[in-house]
Amino acid sequence: MTWSREHGSCVEPRVKLLDIFRTQDGLVRHDQALEIGMSPATIGRRVGAGEWLEVHPRVYREASHVPSSRSTLRAAALWAGDGATLIGEAGASWWNITDRVPETVALAVGPHGGHSPPRGVRTVRRAVEARVKVDGVWVEQRSATALEAATSLGLVEGARLLDRALQQQRVGLAGIRATLEHMGQRHGVVLARRLVELAEGGARSEAERDALRSLTRAGLRGWTPNLAVDLPGFGRVVIDIAFPAHRIAIEVDGWAFHRDVDRFRRDGLRQNEVVIGGWRVIRVTWYDLQETPGYLADAVRRAIAAGLAA
Repeated sequence: MTWSREHGSCVEPRVKLLDIFRTQDGLVRHDQALEIGMSPATIGRRVGAGEWLEVHPRVYREASHVPSSRSTLRAAALWAGDGATLIGEAGASWWNITDRVPETVALAVGPHGGHSPPRGVRTVRRAVEARVKVDGVWVEQRSATALEAATSLGLVEGARLLDRALQQQRVGLAGIRATLEHMGQRHGVVLARRLVELAEGGARSEAERDALRSLTRAGLRGWTPNLAVDLPGFGRVVIDIAFPAHRIAIEVDGWAFHRDVDRFRRDGLRQNEVVIGGWRVIRVTWYDLQETPGYLADAVRRAIAAGLAA
């Protein structure tokens, strides 16, 4: 075995250390360094010299390695150990369901585990029924992670996350529904239930009801829901909400997940024909109606005014 006089250590541990840094985003845990043959004194010297930076207690980052969102998540997992599991938004980030990394990384540590977490880490004392080791880190299975993350973000942002996960086929409706059934009375189950209902098709129906309520509250009259219109050369279409006297058509969309490529294409062709038929189209989504409930009524008023001025 060849020794390096400069560092007073053998070459083999150095090679193993480089491999650990390569596979762990520039991070190493104290016990891992000991396992490859480094002494506590050597570890202390590297920390003291600024070659290693202590990210969490007994978790170090090689100073030249640039921190990343992934290293933030891994550092928390390394601190907590193999008995811990990334959950919620942290787990969703590890699964690449979301690009966002939470300010506080949540880990489930079992019903009896866990020490006082360091800054930037939160431990939850509960068991994880199904977990998977992904790139060296234990993370809750994908569907459970997606639903828990969505629930933690609130209605609109949670819906965006779940909608995106379903669009990208990173999770399926069956898995989401199974996760809900296993939640019991856990905190957040009411919001989780609503999100699942929206994911299963309720978003469009809810958006239509919200649109009608918005027009009613604004005192707008003369609209007809689900108006059938015959378009020459195209056939009969049903306009979600129509103002026939002003030739204004309101088209309401639910979540993006509910519009596959074929439906997206059909909707585009249908809207083109409605416009060619002399209608002005206002399109709103479930998200629009949740975030800016007054937008639809305002848009209709402006469209009516523009039509009268023409």
